[in-house]
Amino acid sequence: MRGERLSLRQRWRAHWARWWDQRLPRQDDLTLHQRNLYILPTRAGWSLAGVAIVLLLASINEQVNLGYALSFTLGGTALAALHQTHGNLQGIRLRLGGLQSVHAGEVLRVTVMLSQTPTGRGRMGLSVKVGDAAPVDTELPPGGETPVELDVPAPQRGWFQLPRLSIETRYPLGIFRAWAHWRPARTVLIWPALDRQAPPLPDLPTRAQGAEGEHSATPQGEIPEGLRDYRRGDPLKQVAWRKSAHSLAAGGGLVSREPATRRSPDRWLDFEHSPGLLSLGTEARLSRLATWLVEAEREALAQGTLYGLRLPGLETPCGAGPHHLRTCLDALGRWGQPS
Repeated sequence: MRGERLSLRQRWRAHWARWWDQRLPRQDDLTLHQRNLYILPTRAGWSLAGVAIVLLLASINEQVNLGYALSFTLGGTALAALHQTHGNLQGIRLRLGGLQSVHAGEVLRVTVMLSQTPTGRGRMGLSVKVGDAAPVDTELPPGGETPVELDVPAPQRGWFQLPRLSIETRYPLGIFRAWAHWRPARTVLIWPALDRQAPPLPDLPTRAQGAEGEHSATPQGEIPEGLRDYRRGDPLKQVAWRKSAHSLAAGGGLVSREPATRRSPDRWLDFEHSPGLLSLGTEARLSRLATWLVEAEREALAQGTLYGLRLPGLETPCGAGPHHLRTCLDALGRWGQPS
């Protein structure tokens, strides 16, 4: 019986959530006003209303003037609280801050900026929450703005639509609750989860094998010995600007000087051919590749080894650095997802 009640309650909450979502268009900027604000009494408010009604009926029955005064004082106080609670939210502007991609299974940090007009008064007793998570309490200074950081679980890889956010207040007396719901329109790309059981990076190929696997944008023989095509992550002081000018004029690209001590071959992480991936499913392969990319970036910082990524139908050239790592992880997050 208890399980049936719980199931019925869950179905009712799901139906209620769908009803709200149908009423709320997605937008990244929302200003609260009478059309999107709601207010109802709290339990304390209903209790106060009951006390006032009983006191008024007793005063009418006994003809007690002091009872009349107290009843009308309670009623006037409730009406004033109704106005102040509603006004504590009216005019607040909510907008979404920057979103940073995270790995699946981690927590996405969402920043919501609360602001108001320069002449606006201070707002106190505000609570912002996402979904069924615990609310975050905040205040809004007069004429200013304040950021609110919320933690949103990122369950799986791919494009993630932020869930419904809520803001509410019970200020000043707690006998009314005013609230509003907001559905942000922006999406964020979630990378594959990191594989905690991933083996070390595959061994690098020999120099001969690395030379066979390299893809050169400039025909063989056009770049003198000691020079090579520019790769993302090469320092600017390593670029041969005079040779690069001739190469660009001929339709090629930038040219870099080869270091005196020849660097190790490029590392390619291949979805279909890298060792340790053949026995895994699609998502498990992507998770392991994401882990290897993070390790390859650490190796690049320590040893200067460049790395690239090969997916079916997509290849990311070798490079290094935070931007290159993000490009590769973004490719893993988007791969196989509807555009």
